[in-house]
Amino acid sequence: MTASSGWNAPASAAARPRTLAALGDSYSSGEGNPPFDTVTPRCRRSNQAWPQKLTTMAPPTTVALFAACSGATTDALNESFKGELPQLTQLRRLRTAPDVVTITIGGNDAGFSDVILSCFAWKCFWDGKDQREQNRITRELPDVLSANYAALKAAAPQSRILVIGYPEIFPSSQRKNTCPWLSSTERRQLTKLNSQLDRVIRRAAADADVEYVATDRALRGHELCTKDSWVAPIGLLPPARDLSAHPTARGQQAIATAVDRYLAAYRP
Repeated sequence: MTASSGWNAPASAAARPRTLAALGDSYSSGEGNPPFDTVTPRCRRSNQAWPQKLTTMAPPTTVALFAACSGATTDALNESFKGELPQLTQLRRLRTAPDVVTITIGGNDAGFSDVILSCFAWKCFWDGKDQREQNRITRELPDVLSANYAALKAAAPQSRILVIGYPEIFPSSQRKNTCPWLSSTERRQLTKLNSQLDRVIRRAAADADVEYVATDRALRGHELCTKDSWVAPIGLLPPARDLSAHPTARGQQAIATAVDRYLAAYRP
């Protein structure tokens, strides 16, 4: 776990119930775990999503707002997306400020899912260069993320803001890889891209003076293409395409555990 922005004192007081607002993209909405909410089906929200799994853990957690939406980029925080109000608008309209606001965002801005599907369909970075994707993450995203995290903090000034990193979803070594379509070079390229994205997110969170929670090791040993994977396999056609490379119920539980441990260990 990673603490920042002064939230680094070990917890000593007894845990108390908390309220939660979950914002962001498919890595918070629970994509990969059908069936999805039928009231707002386009956002593909699942009751197996890790924010929902926090409600079954101690201390008791109530999800006051579940605004995370599959496919969301940072634009969805301030603009309508899939027919819904901007996520920050939804947050501001809560009658009572939640104790904690969580967010996963940036992966869609970086086009990470398109890169993965390209790897499966043909090969990764088919033009022989991955510098374009690296530049997008390291040069374009930092300022965008910092500004949006600051806006999130301003929208909920009385809440703890937790920026949740993305888990590593590819095997740590080629020996563990069971997918014939994923070469050793491609695996290393994808792992590097995932790590770069998390580093940029961590730094942007620090710049905006909000907390960062690392989940990169949450799926360790159970990544995509391992024998006991907690990640939905890649598919090119619906519905498998939409579920691709998203944590399954066991993966969601692992992320929920990582977030819960952070909340238990670090308190204001």
